[in-house]
Amino acid sequence: MKRWLVAFLMIVPGLAGAQPVLDFRNDLAFQATTVNSFAAHIYRERLRKLKAAGKLDLDQALLKRLRGIIERLRPAAEYERPAAASLPWEVHVCRRCYENASAMAGGKLLVSEEFIAQIKPTDGELAYLLAHEMGHVLAEHTREFATSARYFVGMGLKRDYSDIQHEIDESFSLQLRMAPLYKQQEMEADYIGFILGAHAKFEPHAMLSLLHKLNMDGASILDAHPSTQQRLKQARAMLPAALRLYERGIPGH
Repeated sequence: MKRWLVAFLMIVPGLAGAQPVLDFRNDLAFQATTVNSFAAHIYRERLRKLKAAGKLDLDQALLKRLRGIIERLRPAAEYERPAAASLPWEVHVCRRCYENASAMAGGKLLVSEEFIAQIKPTDGELAYLLAHEMGHVLAEHTREFATSARYFVGMGLKRDYSDIQHEIDESFSLQLRMAPLYKQQEMEADYIGFILGAHAKFEPHAMLSLLHKLNMDGASILDAHPSTQQRLKQARAMLPAALRLYERGIPGH
């Protein structure tokens, strides 16, 4: 993550032509289609249960707002990672679903009505929240996590993706060992999301105001989010360069 941030701060101020900023890993195990298909199945089952319980897409105004912002962010995602043009981005809202906002491999997002009502985000703040979740998808964090987890389970290099994912979901000791990667991925999603939002012409200061509203400083060793101060430090370091991206927009758009 520090390598990405240093490269970003060095490159962006001098950008004159059209060129993406992000550089993604290409050394991950398992097929992306396998990981995305697995996630899609879990997502469909989650939506089915929420709908059956009368908890899915009740706030149509919020749903429309989310989908509109994602459509505005989509060109930025495709500019930075052209393969994202094939992703079937999908977002739904849930009520009393006991989570804030989440993203699954393949572009499947879920956002809590209560969470949005609590933080009352502006469109800019909501855009950076969604861009953060899209960042997880673009960086293939689910696939990356499973790739790393193989080294912490018996015969991991010979096990298939669904088996490794089951270990991740069920093993407390594995989750504990992988906690540092959770936090690293959250910082990376902030980094990617900041770039996407700036490209899409959402005012970058909204990223900082969003982080102030989230104010996640949990003490749990398993907390997947770094402290607010860590996240704000990175965002402040990126702000001048993000403002340049904001002023330029996406070349050709």
